[in-house]
Amino acid sequence: MINITENTPKKLSGISSLFLTFNFNIEVINVIKTCDKYIYDGPSKTWEVPVTSLAYLLDELTYYDDITLKLVDEKDKEIFYPKLIDKYKTKPFKHQIEGIQWGLNLDNGGLLLDDPGLGKSLQMIYLAEELKEQKGLEHCLIICGINTLKGNWKQEIEKHSNLTCRIIGEKISKKGKISSASIAERAKELKEPLDAFFYILNIESLRYKEVVEAIKKSKNKIDLIVFDECHKCANSQSQQSQGLMKLKEARLKIGLTGTLLTNSPLNAFTPLKWIDVEKSTLTNFKGLYCEYGGFGGHQIVGYKNIDILKNEIDSCSLRRTKDILEDLPPKTVILEKLDMNDQHKEFYDAIKNGVKEEANKINLDANNTLALTIRLLQATSCPSILTTNEIMSTKIERTLELVEEICGHNEKVVIMSRFKEPIYQLEKLLKDYHPLRGDGDLSADQFERNKKLFQEDNKYMVWLGTHSKSGTGITLNKASYMILLDCPWTAAVTKQVEDRIHRIGTKNNVFIYRLICNNTVDEVVQKAIERKEALADFIIDDKADDKTINILKDYILNM
Repeated sequence: MINITENTPKKLSGISSLFLTFNFNIEVINVIKTCDKYIYDGPSKTWEVPVTSLAYLLDELTYYDDITLKLVDEKDKEIFYPKLIDKYKTKPFKHQIEGIQWGLNLDNGGLLLDDPGLGKSLQMIYLAEELKEQKGLEHCLIICGINTLKGNWKQEIEKHSNLTCRIIGEKISKKGKISSASIAERAKELKEPLDAFFYILNIESLRYKEVVEAIKKSKNKIDLIVFDECHKCANSQSQQSQGLMKLKEARLKIGLTGTLLTNSPLNAFTPLKWIDVEKSTLTNFKGLYCEYGGFGGHQIVGYKNIDILKNEIDSCSLRRTKDILEDLPPKTVILEKLDMNDQHKEFYDAIKNGVKEEANKINLDANNTLALTIRLLQATSCPSILTTNEIMSTKIERTLELVEEICGHNEKVVIMSRFKEPIYQLEKLLKDYHPLRGDGDLSADQFERNKKLFQEDNKYMVWLGTHSKSGTGITLNKASYMILLDCPWTAAVTKQVEDRIHRIGTKNNVFIYRLICNNTVDEVVQKAIERKEALADFIIDDKADDKTINILKDYILNM
């Protein structure tokens, strides 16, 4: 008799696994070994295989012995509903109320994957209030995947809630200057009793075992942990990811991101593992979802079993796109193909030839390939990064024309780049429009002041930001126009950047200009964005329109 039982996975990925027990039979074992993935547990003499192998196993094993099959039954459970809606300081949208109810009914954890701009933070603030009222929640820890989001969370909590909050390690001088405490001081602060209901901490702090241990041994009972921008822990081997994995004792853990899969399906491993949905090791996770090939057969050349991962993510997540906001104006992306001016083209060709010559002398790996690519991107966006000669970037020339036209109609504009140098150059060239910067060279309090000025004062018409500093977690929707001097590597991050001006509260149609120099590395980056977007669309949003299908076909044929 072959016994097949569906149950919670022990070592494999997915919502459930099949567990097979039987008297030793080499033919049955050979059938099992033809499944995509299998694991044998010696002490229990049990084989674990993916649930997607069920039909195949039933077809094949019926020739060798009788089969008993036991599948998981759905169990009824108590349903919780929001009770404090009439007491919220801010009236939530319908989808936000649904998000609060979703959180109330989670068992251990979940992923809120709403599009950027749909108000994930507000949903978590009111979820915490509901959990305090209905289930006795004592404290909520907010972990910010990006350091600059700490101030945003504090502002959101003070705006939408009467509950107290505290940024761990924040020091404010008598003159109002903000600074950060040392790691030792943060650890000591976390250990001692605190009056605040919300604690706010940046993910980088979890690189230090003193902070992790302080949270675990804190005198403050932390029942809810919210990890904002949880895709920032995509690398499960990083110190901060390993620190995060030690914080699994909270009653409820929720990851927030609108861009779970920034590069590949593997990005989902750490968030799923942290919320106790994923049971496998990273090795087994890769074995189930990755196709290997290349030199030595150790390189990831493609992906498989994506339906299993999709079902696993669906089982623990809530995902809404901006289509649910009927009154949200549309976003139009304009790919502006630019022919470089003669001087700029001559410079770019020289850099390209230098890159090709260097590439021929070295063994290209991921690191030096990235370095050479960035050099080419710098050459298209801002030649002054690479030379002291005065060479006007075609992109900056076009940006000046667009700004003059946009601001001439009394509209604000946001300009973004991966590099700081073009931001500084444009700050001087656009001084008549009183530009405000949003880059990593600003102090936290100056950055916050600039955001406020841009949103509230019509004197300031231009925002100049970098992807890393201004591309996540902030609202700049007083502008209806954005100019991308260059795009991030992935569709997910590009969308994050663009959605700074396309979110709840946006009143006018939004226009995004992506500047692309013809016959340059820009076109390669744009193609990469489209390919990664197609994969993420299928796994997260179940999209399969003609464009997506064609991109996927092209991806498969050219792997």
